[in-house]
Amino acid sequence: MARIRSIKTEFWTSEQIVSCTITARLLFIGMWTFCDDNGIHPASVTRLKLQVFPADSISNSELQNLIDELVRADLLIEYQAGINRYWQVTGWAKHQRIEKPTFKHPTPPIKAEAPIIPQVLDDNSTTTPRLFDSPSGTEWSGVESNTLSDKSDCLNVLNYLNSKIGSRFRSVPANLKLISARLKEGATVADCKSVIDAKVAEWSEDSKLKKYLRPATLFSAENFAQYVGQLGTQAKEQQWE
Repeated sequence: MARIRSIKTEFWTSEQIVSCTITARLLFIGMWTFCDDNGIHPASVTRLKLQVFPADSISNSELQNLIDELVRADLLIEYQAGINRYWQVTGWAKHQRIEKPTFKHPTPPIKAEAPIIPQVLDDNSTTTPRLFDSPSGTEWSGVESNTLSDKSDCLNVLNYLNSKIGSRFRSVPANLKLISARLKEGATVADCKSVIDAKVAEWSEDSKLKKYLRPATLFSAENFAQYVGQLGTQAKEQQWE
């Protein structure tokens, strides 16, 4: 059953929100009304289309592209619980105040049984892979708080990724802040490019993995720490926690 939800005024000026297309923003808002009171919705494109765009000529593949856009912006996460998959709105508790909540769907597992992105960890690693990419603190907070480190370095890394795989990732806050966070933690531009090179070599020929050649995957805190470790660098693990 659909529910009434709140939209804060700062939603409209959040850089994280405006980095998305207008249609993706409309889908994001519409999705809230069909989520349970934990901000969770079954990961069914067909169901979501019937709920939010019942009379519009939007195909399932187009709707999936919009969902992917929201995931890349760290506005949604996707996870699996049992045999079913779900989407959850990040920052839900910050923006929705519900007096008598009812919870219909299972919440994301703290530890996943298997990661979406296969990762070969060092033998001494104690890190448990997650089912979904960590938002790394970039979920929509309604207030843009993190300033970028040297923007030219961030653009350098993003442009390098685009040149390596022929992509067109835009220099929007959702992408640049991830790179900036890694540089602030002590990574170098060379480290970032080395990770890109390694993952392009590993994933570009795999039809299932090449879609993860994106900033949200490569530069999330947990993933990047593992990828740098695989390169054999001397970066200290605690820098990325």
